[in-house]
This record gives sequence, structure tokens and C-alpha cells, in this order.
Amino acid sequence: MELDKKEAEIVTRAIQTWEDESRISKELATELKGSYSVRNANVDAIAIYALIAAVSCGLLAFGALVLDEKWIELLRKRWGFSENIVGVGFTAVAGLLVYFAKRRLNKTQHARVSNEVYNIAIILTVAIAITYWTRGLLDGTGNYALPLLLAALTYGGIAVFLRSTLLWVSAIIALAGWWGAQTHYWSNGSFRFMGMNYPLRMTVFGLIIWALSFIVGKISSMAFLKEVTYTVGLFLFLLAAWTLSIFGNYADYEGWKMLKQSHFWFWALSFTVVLAGLLFYAFQYKQETLRDLGLIFFLLNIYTRYFEYFWDRTNAGIFFALLALSFWFVAKKAEQWRGNASA
Repeated sequence: MELDKKEAEIVTRAIQTWEDESRISKELATELKGSYSVRNANVDAIAIYALIAAVSCGLLAFGALVLDEKWIELLRKRWGFSENIVGVGFTAVAGLLVYFAKRRLNKTQHARVSNEVYNIAIILTVAIAITYWTRGLLDGTGNYALPLLLAALTYGGIAVFLRSTLLWVSAIIALAGWWGAQTHYWSNGSFRFMGMNYPLRMTVFGLIIWALSFIVGKISSMAFLKEVTYTVGLFLFLLAAWTLSIFGNYADYEGWKMLKQSHFWFWALSFTVVLAGLLFYAFQYKQETLRDLGLIFFLLNIYTRYFEYFWDRTNAGIFFALLALSFWFVAKKAEQWRGNASA
């Protein structure tokens, strides 16, 4: 059995404690220590980097072949195919890719990284199929909400079928695009929808996805997607809330540039308070994902506020000295919380 380095340290310490307290014999302790091994973290890191590189190259290839060269359009016009025919063709290709991906998954369940890389082809093929289906059936209405919604539903269904977190993330991103496009359509092209500008709308969307992760975790067939839904939803919520702290609920970009940033102090303060509350909760209840993302956006928030309010007024050395002192205080408190929790 392979364990992470931290897991192996905990197990080893527990076995050593049992042996020292004479709860188990020395022979049994040796046998237990030999029943597991430490997973090579470098191999895992290489696999993750390879996945990122593969995803990046796949997207670049898609952009170069489809967006720049437009080879599909050239072939379609050359052979006189309609958009619906192209959509049918790519739908069939996507179906074959899903079939082969499922068969591959059944044979190589532990090859998670390579399986996810294979799913990139499904993501791109489905995107092309939906694009041509909607172009052919909707006759170019200019509303991108419907194809994005279809993409989100398709990616989500395939993600559950193939147990793919990459496809699920694609579904959430497509759903975010649908939310932006649909609210724009509902508001007749206005920057406000139900009194909300885009940053506020996306903040609400991120919060909904984040909350949805708890529902996903209670569905047996989708429980494996709880963590990724939680992480993506939290990230979208914090990212949108950060932009909201800069723009406020203002819907006129030209007008926003004429205002002083102090005009939006309420949104900046609210974001800071929310981050502080989330960090306190994360440290108190050992929520690692919430803690890590919260700290990243807490740093981003401090730098943003500095450039907004103090860039021309405060000596940079004094500012960063105060910043270092504040982080030392946070680190000291974190150590105290950790000590109290382990006591």
C-alpha cells in the first residue's frame, strides 16, 4: 500500500507509540511498518505538470487548427456540407471517443492523469459539435447562452459517466459562461441584471457552485466530484468577489474610471471582512483548501488595496515593513491555533 509522505509519518509514529507502550510486539511493529511504502512525490508532481502541459498544448492545437486555420470551414465549403452535417459528424466522433474512454477507464482505472489527458479530445470535439449544431439550428441568433448551457449539461453528464474531474471543471466553466451570457440576454444587453453588474452576478454564481458541492457530496454517483466542485466554486467566488471589491456594483466602465477608488470602500471592506472570517473558520476547523485559497486572496487583497489607496502616499519600505509584521502576527496565531487543536 502506498501512502503520501505525511500519511506515512503519521502511521509510523502511531506504530512506534504502540510499540513503546508495549501494546504490540516488536515483530508486529516491524511487519506493520513493512506493509506500506511512501509514494514518490516527484513522480506525482511530474504527472501533474505533464497533465498541465498536455492540456495547454491541446488548447493551443485547437486554437491553431480551428480558430486560426478554420480548416473545418474550408472542408465544409469545399464539399458543400451544411452546419448540421458537420455537427452530426463531430457528435459521432465524440460518441466514439466517450466509448473508448470508458473502455480505457475500465482497464486502467489507476492511470488517472493519462485518462484525463485523453478526455481533452472529448472536450474539444463536443465543443465543435455543439457549435455547429447551434449554428445550423438557430441560424446565427447571436445568443451564446444556449450552446454554453448545452455544453455544460453535456460535459457534466459525460463527467459523471467517465468519472472525470477535468470534464466536470469544463462543465462548471461552461455554466459560468452561460450565466454571464444568459443574464446579458435577459437584461436586453444592459450591464445590470436584477440590479447586479457582472462582478456581483459572478460572485453569486461562485457562491452557488460552492454551496452545490455539499449537495454533490450526498449523491453517491457524484460524490467523487465534491472536492473539485468545492475548490472551483470557492475559487470563482473569491475571484469574482475580488473584482467586486475593485469595481463595486458599478455598471458604467467609463464612469468608473472617473471616480476615486475610495468611492468603493464599502465593497473593499466587505471583501476584507469576508476573507478574515473565512480564514478564521479555516484555521479553526482545519479546512486546508479554504485556508490556502483564502490566504492567496488575502495577499492579493492587501496588494490591491495598497495600489488603490497608498501607492502615491506611503513610503514603500514602511508599507512592506508593516505588511511583514502583520504576516508574522498571522503566522504566530496560526501556530497557536495548531497547538491548541493538537492538544
